[in-house]
Amino acid sequence: MKIEIISRFTSNGREFFEWDLFDGPADYSDHAHGYASDLITAFSKIMEWHERIGADYAQEVLKDLDTLKTYLENTDETLT
Repeated sequence: MKIEIISRFTSNGREFFEWDLFDGPADYSDHAHGYASDLITAFSKIMEWHERIGADYAQEVLKDLDTLKTYLENTDETLT
């Protein structure tokens, strides 16, 4: 996981934060980007996205395991 947070200012001088999350199982294959009015909100959004990305990958692995289980149950091959 790689996080970037940049302090920015509106045209009237109000501070806000631009954030990027690079995450995923390899080579930061997932990217989330957003804006926040304060650092607490920025980190909260980053953690939400980190958890969402992890849950998506976990769900994908479970689907793959179910597919494998179905295949093995329906395969009538014996080792000789």
